This record gives sequence, structure tokens and C-alpha cells, in this order.
Amino acid sequence: MDELIAYTQSIIDYLETSGPSLNFASQQALAELLQSVMATIQEEAATEGGTIAPPPPRAPPPGMPSSNVAGMDYDDKTGNLMVQFLGKYPNREGPIYQYPQTPRVIAELLQSGAVPARTDGQNRWGKWWKGKAPSAGASVFALLKNRNAPYQRLT
Repeated sequence: MDELIAYTQSIIDYLETSGPSLNFASQQALAELLQSVMATIQEEAATEGGTIAPPPPRAPPPGMPSSNVAGMDYDDKTGNLMVQFLGKYPNREGPIYQYPQTPRVIAELLQSGAVPARTDGQNRWGKWWKGKAPSAGASVFALLKNRNAPYQRLT
């Protein structure tokens, strides 16, 4: 079962990067393959008397260079914003937070780093100064943390 799920995830990852460049026949063949794999997974889960666990959260794609934020991603369908912060040095992969029902305009402002830095400083990941723009960290602080946006830690 784990192999089927991993295989399905690899197909989805491939489609996310190459899907738009595939011709219609290839897209249709991949869709049929995915339907077949999902049917097999559901049959396996039913015979084992279990349920299909949701996949673990994936890290958002990397964003602008930041000394605080590793990456962020926004889902237009759900309004969920995912933000991954930098981890403790030397591990770049820190915790992932989900901010549900985030307005699209807020996500766009965050992804552009629209709020300039308000302090000077540096850490192992980089240096910042008052007025530095774009600033992913300052934007996250001003538009999410400082406004008490609801969130859920995923990892």
C-alpha cells in the first residue's frame, strides 16, 4: 500500500511540474492511470479494514531569500496558506504552519514580501535592516502573527 501511495505521489509531483506541457492524450492516459491506482488503494484499505491516512504535509516551495521563512504556498481552492520557517542551524527545514481561510490578497502580499523590515539584525541564515524590502519575515509578522491570524502547526 505504501508503494502505491508513493507512486501516486510521484505522478502528482510530475504533473505539477510538467502537466501543462503534456498533450491531451498524455494527460488523459495519466488521469486514467491515477484513477486505477486510487481504486487499488481504496480496495486495499477496505480489505485491511483500515482507512487511507492523509499524506504528510509537504514543504511549501522556496520563496525569496529570507533569514526567517524557508517558503510559502497558497491554495486558491481552500484559501489555506502554508508557511515553512527556517529550522535551527544547519537544518533549513523548520516547522510548517497552515493558516486557513487566508484572503488571497494577504497571500500575495506575503509572497511578494510587501512589508519592509522594521528592525536591524542578522542570524545564521542572513542579515536584514530597517526598510529592507522585500522581507518575507517582516511580512509574516505584520500580516499574520501581529494580526493573530488563526493557524495550525503541521510539523
